[in-house]
Amino acid sequence: MESHELFSTLFNALNAKNAQEKCMLTQEIWQNFPNFHLEHQQAILSLGIPTFAHFCQIIPPYKVPQGKYLKTDLNVAHLLHSLAHIEFSAIDLALDCAYRFRNLPLTFYRDWVEVANEEVKHFLALNALLETLGFRYGDFGVHTLLFDSMKNCNVLLDRIALIPRGMEAVGLDVNPFLCAKVQSSNHTIKKELLGALEMILQDEISHVFKGNVWFHFACEQERIAPQQRALKYFEILKNYHFSFPKANAQFNINARLQAGFSAEEIKMLENEIFLSQNPK
Repeated sequence: MESHELFSTLFNALNAKNAQEKCMLTQEIWQNFPNFHLEHQQAILSLGIPTFAHFCQIIPPYKVPQGKYLKTDLNVAHLLHSLAHIEFSAIDLALDCAYRFRNLPLTFYRDWVEVANEEVKHFLALNALLETLGFRYGDFGVHTLLFDSMKNCNVLLDRIALIPRGMEAVGLDVNPFLCAKVQSSNHTIKKELLGALEMILQDEISHVFKGNVWFHFACEQERIAPQQRALKYFEILKNYHFSFPKANAQFNINARLQAGFSAEEIKMLENEIFLSQNPK
């Protein structure tokens, strides 16, 4: 690795031109993390385009094939590709969190580099399954929703609320829905896909828990009282027009509690989903 300054190395990984390079650089950053020094005064540069824009066709979210029915290899490939894209985008979300926010405790940077490394593991597992079906990441169209949310949210408290405690927490809810869908299929890679989904769920609980820790840290910095934090969290989600996917008909309450959500927050979110699905 040419540089042992963390922020410049993170920026290089964020701007990798292909998936293999991004995964390799991210793994190297994690493996060498104790050897890095941090120059907090270094300029914080804006990102241009996501890595996947170099080899994926970007299309509107509603046009992205989702693999609604898992009957054929193509159906399963659509689902795998959609999941792999989420995990690949999540590498950037974690790398950028470590890159963009400065003058924080060393454990902040360690946490998000570790998350990025685990997102690489998830992406590689899903892409390997995709390749067993004769496809690869980049074969189908993708959206930029996660990348756009990242670029438009550069306040620490908002970023932590919106990404790990918002978007990534949605993954905790959707995972059982996906597992049930895969379980009901008869595809030959059913067992392997269920194993990947279980591995991802356990890691994502840890990721959201890290988000919970740093959300409360940021609240302390901004002198937001503990009894006001659930309202603040909900306010941030509303400010960014956060919405739940249709698969979020039910919360994974156990996983959310493990990840540090309070019962008050879960109740508020359940009420929001009920209201959105039952408009007056």
